[in-house]
Amino acid sequence: MSADFKYFAQIIGEVVASVRARANQSDPLAPYFQYGTYMELVESCQVKDNNQGSKYPLVWLVWDSSENSKKYIEPYMYAMNARVFIIHTANIDDTTDERYTAPIESILYPIFELFVDEIGYHPNISIEADYRYPVSDHAFWLNDAEGTFDVLSAIEIKLENLLMVKS
Repeated sequence: MSADFKYFAQIIGEVVASVRARANQSDPLAPYFQYGTYMELVESCQVKDNNQGSKYPLVWLVWDSSENSKKYIEPYMYAMNARVFIIHTANIDDTTDERYTAPIESILYPIFELFVDEIGYHPNISIEADYRYPVSDHAFWLNDAEGTFDVLSAIEIKLENLLMVKS
């Protein structure tokens, strides 16, 4: 893992901490933060015990070197592309419509809105005109018939051209 990624992960962790601080700690909008590869994310969402309530909602910064990229502008400044998942538990019996109502609309999108807002306030992030953050909804993310994974819904955010400034 490169030093720049550790720095980037630390900055995104600070953004999530700001989101968490804006939410009441018992509020479902107070997310946890982790980062790692997509496979590590999948592994962390496997049913292993009854700690689902303590690990969600989760903001996960995906770091797969094949898909994350950075473009140096100056030695202390670079544009970063990365993926972020915001994940929360869902009811296994809910329909797609019910999952869009809760948790996607009631929990995941409010966290996403706070997340994007806090990105704009961080002193080491500069938002440029070509910054984009396409979002994909996953109402039935990682759900399987065998019950191997926690029952989850997620949104996936692609951070594109996020300008990082080293302090």
